[in-house]
Amino acid sequence: MLLESRVAVVHGAAGALGSAVSRAFAREGATVYLAGRTLDKVEMLAKEITAEGGRAYAHQVDALDPAAVDGHLALVTGEAGRLDVSFNAVGVDHVQGVPLRDLALADFVAPFDTFVRTQFLTSAAAARVMVAQRSGVIVTLSTSAARAPMPSGGFGVACAGIESLTRELAGEVGPFGVRVVCLRPDAIPETVAHGSYVRQTWRRAAEANGATLEDMLAAKPGMPNPLLGRAVSLADVAGTALYLASDLSSGLTGSITTVGCGVLVD
Repeated sequence: MLLESRVAVVHGAAGALGSAVSRAFAREGATVYLAGRTLDKVEMLAKEITAEGGRAYAHQVDALDPAAVDGHLALVTGEAGRLDVSFNAVGVDHVQGVPLRDLALADFVAPFDTFVRTQFLTSAAAARVMVAQRSGVIVTLSTSAARAPMPSGGFGVACAGIESLTRELAGEVGPFGVRVVCLRPDAIPETVAHGSYVRQTWRRAAEANGATLEDMLAAKPGMPNPLLGRAVSLADVAGTALYLASDLSSGLTGSITTVGCGVLVD
């Protein structure tokens, strides 16, 4: 098992991406601490993982609250004695499809005050624990909007900021044996069914490309064409997160891993 005897914290664990990654971590032997704002949702996920033979514990945590994040990690390390993996899958609503020249300032900065803030808070908190124990892996989350020349509002700029955060933090904690890597998935159609704000964001993005939400979900002509001819799946992203968190990627730090089925080519 790739994560046998490891202790992992997943923020935003009850969402589509968070639950997929949590299940993947648990299947590979990790004890997973599921953190989310809605306790009943993470408790349900913990029960499902336990029923499948995994080990998972649910806690209510606001990943935008520094005290809540630090308090939860203190609880985890108090119980488990260590922290091996930190992953933040918290999603945020944002405005896409509006040109920057027409975008309200509040809509531009909103992703910074949510998406960047939560990634910073959870990554910095995990880094403090991992530096002290001189080991661990922090997996941050960006999206392909960081590289795409499309009207993604402040979200794409925020994603680029998270990638910069990854590199800077990796430089700080590398000498202590801690790795920091960033997962950069392209849009995942499966997530549309898991939250109303996701559907709204996708619809705005589709309209910006002169198409409908249905066109985007069906990857019809005129929409971005991945080299593999298909969209990214939750399984694609969860599998890559598992690889990044495991010793198979022990030589990677400060790096950005794109999961896009060929939408972006480096």
